Amino acid sequence: MIVTPLRWLTASDRHVIPCREYAVIDVDPQDVLGSDGRLALAPGVLNQYVRADFKDNELRLTAKGVTGLIPLTDRIAIQVKPRFPLRNLTHMVSVCGYSPTVLAALREYKTTDEWSEWLLDVMADGLLAAMDTITLNGLLRNYHRRTEASSYPHGRIDTTVTMLRQAAHGIRHRAQYSWFERTIDNAPNRCLKSAVALLHAKYVHGPRSRGVRERIARLGEVMRVLHDVPLESRPFSVEDPQVRGIDPLPETRSYYRPALELAVAILTGRGINLDARGDDVSLPSLLVKTEDLFEKFVRITLQEAFSNHPNLTVLDGNQDPGRLALYETISEAQKDTLPKHEMPSTAGNNPSAEPDVVFRMDGGFHPLVADVKYTNVRDYADRSEVEQIALYGLRYGSPIVMTIHPRRKDSGKGLYLAGRIGSLLVAQYRIDLGADDLEAEMDEMAACVAALITRPVGSSASGI
Repeated sequence: MIVTPLRWLTASDRHVIPCREYAVIDVDPQDVLGSDGRLALAPGVLNQYVRADFKDNELRLTAKGVTGLIPLTDRIAIQVKPRFPLRNLTHMVSVCGYSPTVLAALREYKTTDEWSEWLLDVMADGLLAAMDTITLNGLLRNYHRRTEASSYPHGRIDTTVTMLRQAAHGIRHRAQYSWFERTIDNAPNRCLKSAVALLHAKYVHGPRSRGVRERIARLGEVMRVLHDVPLESRPFSVEDPQVRGIDPLPETRSYYRPALELAVAILTGRGINLDARGDDVSLPSLLVKTEDLFEKFVRITLQEAFSNHPNLTVLDGNQDPGRLALYETISEAQKDTLPKHEMPSTAGNNPSAEPDVVFRMDGGFHPLVADVKYTNVRDYADRSEVEQIALYGLRYGSPIVMTIHPRRKDSGKGLYLAGRIGSLLVAQYRIDLGADDLEAEMDEMAACVAALITRPVGSSASGI
């Protein structure tokens, strides 16, 4: 595969092809092939965001489970939308503290009144990229009129003022004059410096996570570029008509606009809306792996819903203490009753049982275990998904097992009971991610799960 260099480009610089997760991308193979017949995609796209195969002897590109604007080449990008109805992506990201993947392709977002901490790095990186463009092309300068009285005038001599203020008082060796001076002391530059100073302070006094040192250094470099720009005690410049876009910038300084949009959003605490298209602010494209986000959102919501339950804890089965070894140890007494045998080598991988959501009572009883599946379910869940959660149910000794899915556009939502497998009651829950009030939707799910697990173990499926 040929790797082509990727530049910071806006969506308008590329032809944007809409598609959905896991769907075939409607692109002409000739547009993504090099002169030697090999794929010529942007770095890191193949197999991470897009898969390639052949069907009917023709090249086929398919989107993977990541939503957002993804550049394929310097000329083509794909806008991947969720495969399910979803109008609450911003809310889900905020609840989970999920950090989207950032790509070097600018796109426009609509701003909101809600700020989330995960936006800090995104906003900072976007502003730094915009400031790199400004540093490369030059700072905005304005002409300010200066006046002075001196024995060595230059510029334009103001005869009337000289006669009234100087000659009238017997001062004949000094004249009043004025001139225009180019300066970088203007509202757009003051706004940028205020935003950079705010970000620098946040990172200097915040936790030192990965990437913080580099951002502090880059912000410091920008502060040096803006050294001669006064730092406002309060960011009054955000109300300036030129900063707000009411008055136009000079045509030769139009590259200031993305930086000013970001600076205003940072200084006013504005967030961004991942669900709606807009043109309020230009940012690097934010990619969301919806499968991971859905799993995390369901688990966190259930943990919060049951946080005040006196005897019940909701755990993540993918890590301790929710995870269990798949095999229980065979007691010595049991071994004596079995035929002569060998045990697998302990040097190999010890498999684990890892359901996504584990309900655990104080005494160690697990009334329900669940797997969160971002899969397309209309009737029964896929057999492999049921087999997996049934195995977990047996290992955890749970009477109820459940798979949790997004609701399809053409199917219902809520609790579905598939039936029993031996002692296990197999359930399915479908969440409407496109609901107007997703919090109410999740509260309804938590209430349903609470009613299900508090039923007597011997209750029949028809009695639930």
